[in-house]
Amino acid sequence: MSSGSSHLGPLPSVGALPLAEREIASLECSVAAFAGLAPAGPLDRAIRFDSFEAFAAAFGDPADTQSGPFMPDAKLAYAVRGFFRNGGRACWVARVAGEPGTTTVEDHLRIGAGLRLLAELDEPTVIGAPDAHAVDTGVEGARAIQAALVASCERLVGRIAIVDPPPGIDPGGAIAWRGASHIDSPAAAAYYPWIQSSDPSGHHAIAIPPCGHVAGLWARVDDIAGLHHAPTSEALLATEGATIGLSGAQQHHLNRAGINCLRAWPGPELRAWGACTLSSDPELRYLHRQRIVGHLTASIAQGTRWAADHNGDGPLHESLRATVIAFLDGAWRTGALQGDTAAQAYFVHCEARSSIDEKTTDEEITLEIGLAVRRPGDFRVLRISHRPAVAA
Repeated sequence: MSSGSSHLGPLPSVGALPLAEREIASLECSVAAFAGLAPAGPLDRAIRFDSFEAFAAAFGDPADTQSGPFMPDAKLAYAVRGFFRNGGRACWVARVAGEPGTTTVEDHLRIGAGLRLLAELDEPTVIGAPDAHAVDTGVEGARAIQAALVASCERLVGRIAIVDPPPGIDPGGAIAWRGASHIDSPAAAAYYPWIQSSDPSGHHAIAIPPCGHVAGLWARVDDIAGLHHAPTSEALLATEGATIGLSGAQQHHLNRAGINCLRAWPGPELRAWGACTLSSDPELRYLHRQRIVGHLTASIAQGTRWAADHNGDGPLHESLRATVIAFLDGAWRTGALQGDTAAQAYFVHCEARSSIDEKTTDEEITLEIGLAVRRPGDFRVLRISHRPAVAA
């Protein structure tokens, strides 16, 4: 990965520190983002919220205070509410369209534009499109939105798409959907079935996609147990149950197909069972491993961007390598990397390559990093390159 392709934000103030004093900050790993439909509020903008109440104030229908940000057929408000009720702390929202009482094909088509807005943000690590199935545009309409969602996450290391299967399908239909979707990516995960949630009046339950609740569950597990803990067997909060009850055998078949299950077992609580991505590669199939690698890589890429603008004073390579080692050592000691020793858990190499053109000689700094997220000494190898900016 190169720093130029990662959509990372401005250089932090660490760039002004002496080499020996620079540290890598661990980026936030549980911020979500959703694109969808709401009855009012700013259009075609991404807005950050720290509570559902703030979201409701921004996107609620001023003519219907009881319904607030909820509207018929649209699921965005339910996803945001589920995210915060399950432990989420912050999310971005892009409202792309919507009018009280209506959801049109044109509204549906604009969700892709909302996903492009979210793709430009640095902070979110999980993205959902809860209104992908909002109106009847046929199978291809929802499939196009979800393909765009996954593609946008694949372009940025560490970002995962939660892809919702269609509503109302049985377990066999969910497995058939999995094959027909042609999604084969470590940057995507799916949960089945849809869940029941109370409507704005609190008196009735409606079916909603699980992406918002699941994103909140991930955030809760991250806060309590750490990113290296797989978010499986954990309770999904603030639901009225699942739309379809699953048996153990059905869960087994769905998990084998790469679909994580929401099942009321053991006991009455709805729980997430499985923590897989939608990749067919066994090495890339474990959700928590993908998130660990993405989080560590993005944090290192952001925290070492100063190397591209280093003026050559001081032992750059030795200091850069020591800075990354200090960061990875902390990750290893908290359980994110596997191994009894640091040498079994990670390695860091640093090299420079010069490129000469007619006017300048530039030195590209490349970090080669090995991360043992599966077993000690079994390294996932990644490369992060920093190239000096070209003067205008």
